[in-house]
Amino acid sequence: MWLLCLVAGAAMALAPGPLSPRVVVATLGGGVLAIGSAGTFNHVLERDVDRQMNRTSDRPLAVDRVSVRRAVAFGVVLGLASLALFASVNLLAAALGLLAVVFYSVVYTLVLKPNTVQNTVLGGAAGALPALIGWAAATGSLGGGGAALALVVFCWTPAHFYNLAMAYREDYARGGFPMLPVVRGETATRKHVVYYLGATLVAAGVLAFAGPLDLLYALTTAVLGAV
Repeated sequence: MWLLCLVAGAAMALAPGPLSPRVVVATLGGGVLAIGSAGTFNHVLERDVDRQMNRTSDRPLAVDRVSVRRAVAFGVVLGLASLALFASVNLLAAALGLLAVVFYSVVYTLVLKPNTVQNTVLGGAAGALPALIGWAAATGSLGGGGAALALVVFCWTPAHFYNLAMAYREDYARGGFPMLPVVRGETATRKHVVYYLGATLVAAGVLAFAGPLDLLYALTTAVLGAV
């Protein structure tokens, strides 16, 4: 949650023009609520699978601590509250916030995650959307800087979550999820981690020229990325 809010905050900081405290608070508050809403719907939809996986078997819905009806109501309330906060900033931020919730809750959870080995890559769009939301909140439009930051997050996501998938490979196999380590093994997954780390480095270079950054940032990114 906090990482996604950090991305939105970074996008607002990079965006040109003045930025009021009200916009920052409303955007980050809307982000927290949207993430909570999407996570709640994810728990509702995956409750049966969660019972089969050690990592998720103690989630409230998996152990029947919370009813499905109450969880859905909670998710709806969080989602509506997030939309209200985003809309108080501007309608574009609200539309992107709604897209993020729907994409993660429906497209990723129901379509991508259980059906394709590329679920982690394609699902990375959900994590990249906060960059667009933050930029839209600050400027009222979509810009190259926000898109470049979104690209950085999109490329970084597989490198991060493939490591998680390797750590919980057996769990994902029990849940029936076609994660890359389950389908193609850990050796292939490690290669993909390297590929996406390289892509992240390239995307960070793009950010240096698409956003209000300079050559020093690009050189620092290159050195740290090489290390």
